[in-house]
Formats: sequence, structure tokens, C-alpha cells
Amino acid sequence: MRRELLVEKIAEKFGPAYTKGDIEKLIDTFLDTIFEILIRDKRVELRRFGTFELRKRAGRSAKAPKSGKDYTLPDRYVPFFRPSKIFKREIHEKIKP
Repeated sequence: MRRELLVEKIAEKFGPAYTKGDIEKLIDTFLDTIFEILIRDKRVELRRFGTFELRKRAGRSAKAPKSGKDYTLPDRYVPFFRPSKIFKREIHEKIKP
């Protein structure tokens, strides 16, 4: 789902109480806050949804495909999401093969 569709779905639920602009600002603020907390604390837990965390990936050696030149990739942090048990159960109950 694209961001525009998400804004429209939320706008449908709240009706005229909030404009699409208000909802876009809310989504932006929510995501910015998650990013800030991840960078500072490296973990964000949203009950009933899941946990976002940063995991450190060790550096490694790599080879450029075209030139064959060897180089080293530095250590870095990568985002990781682990869904909660409730989230997984809801998905399993609503989507059956």
C-alpha cells in the first residue's frame, strides 16, 4: 500500500474531523519519532504490533563484479522488524489458505 492510500483509508475512518493534510502530518510525525528513537535507543516496541530495532552488521570483504577489485564494507546498522504474537495471530486468522 502506498502512502497516499494509507492517508485516504485513515481519512475515511475519521471523516471530516481531520483533513488529509492533518493525517499526513500525523503520519510524518509518527515515522520521524520512530526514526529518532531508533537512532537514540536502537529499539522501539509497539505493543500489539511489533518491535523495530537496529542490528549491527559486521563489516566484510567484497569484490566488485566488473573490475574484480577487492574492498572492505564497514560495520553498519540495519533496521529489523519483529512482529508481535498478536500481530501474527491476527494475520493468520484473517488470511487463510
